[in-house]
Amino acid sequence: MGKNRFENIIMEFAPKFENLKPLARELRSALLPIRDGDIFTGSFHDYDIMYDGMIMAFNTAIGRLGKEEQAIT
Repeated sequence: MGKNRFENIIMEFAPKFENLKPLARELRSALLPIRDGDIFTGSFHDYDIMYDGMIMAFNTAIGRLGKEEQAIT
């Protein structure tokens, strides 16, 4: 699935999940990075690359959502 097709899927998110779009993009980048213009579907030799990317994506989303909630209250 190319980047544009993924963006089409992201556009289908319900409005209440709009703030999760960046998380979806970051997880896609961590799990299925683009290499040489194509999606890399091979195995990572160093699994920390994938796991660290996923952890960072969730930590960023948690921090961002926490700030949004504080701004609302």
